[in-house]
Amino acid sequence: MAENKWAKKLAGEFGKVGQELKAFRETVIPMPSPSLNYALGNGGIVEGRAYIFYGPESSGKSLLAQLSVIEILKKYPEGLALVFDAEYAFNKDWFQKLGGDLSRVIVIQSNNPNNIFDYIYSDVYEMIQEGAPVKAIMLDSFRSIIYPKDIKKDSTQLTMGGTGSSYLPSALKRILPVIRECNVTFLGIQQVSDELDIYKKASNPYVLPDGRFLKHFADLLLEITKIENKASAIRDGSTITGSEQQIGHKVRVKVKKNRTAAPAKVAEFTLNYEQGIVNIDQEIFELGVSLGVIKHPLNPNTGKINVQMWQIGENEPIRGEANIREAVRASVGLQREILELCSEENNKSNSDLIKFDEH
Repeated sequence: MAENKWAKKLAGEFGKVGQELKAFRETVIPMPSPSLNYALGNGGIVEGRAYIFYGPESSGKSLLAQLSVIEILKKYPEGLALVFDAEYAFNKDWFQKLGGDLSRVIVIQSNNPNNIFDYIYSDVYEMIQEGAPVKAIMLDSFRSIIYPKDIKKDSTQLTMGGTGSSYLPSALKRILPVIRECNVTFLGIQQVSDELDIYKKASNPYVLPDGRFLKHFADLLLEITKIENKASAIRDGSTITGSEQQIGHKVRVKVKKNRTAAPAKVAEFTLNYEQGIVNIDQEIFELGVSLGVIKHPLNPNTGKINVQMWQIGENEPIRGEANIREAVRASVGLQREILELCSEENNKSNSDLIKFDEH
């Protein structure tokens, strides 16, 4: 279609004709988890967007945010990341075990919002414009920040909650240009409160504190929860007082909001506390089953589903779930085929594929 003569003129100095905008998949950084890449909708993290991780304690929010920082820095060998540690809990040994490069991470331990939001808006913004290769900003967590209404008060006069709701709207609006214009990925973490209303709890068990603006600010709002059952825990076999030591757990991520793709998708994967995302082969199998790529074939003689057999695409059926899981575990080629079939099932091109590291 010929370009409308008014299109460029209407776009002016600040706008762009729609076809000139970058597709989200052009700025995607795949995560190690295929199901997470599927749930995010574009095959991974879209650069220059704001991600808010929320959920209960010890669900894996900080670990997942750190893994995101690590993947971003892998894409940019000269890139830098800012970590605002408002909880004073950043563990450099843990970050390094996950594969992070400590020489390219600047950790600012402060829960004073002036040292966070004002610093991003003024100093960091200016340094990026001068050439500083900042690619990611992580904030852990919003709930640990002492907001201005509380800073000058004695402990007995502190306002009980709500102070973030009056401060965050203007603060987050100010750092938005840094995220968008400079293509910096923002990874924010928020603790939650339990919903006390039993009727509301049925649909949404958690309440995000500090007002609603955090939800409006987020491009992607991700609810992180720990799957609580015996099969979802990773144990190393060592024991203390007869109990095996847990070294990881399975995580469920619900994409509650998504400005870059369809929302409401769910991912499940396994986190090892020192290795990151593991058991990729099991995850690929479960993703394939959930999308109908791995299924029980029809018995050609009876026309009924044979629940004892499993089939991947047009491959020969395999008897027994344990056997097909082993076949998937043992073959990287089969894993890739499942992901390609999942991509087709989801009406995505190969470039959008839920990618994974073969090694």
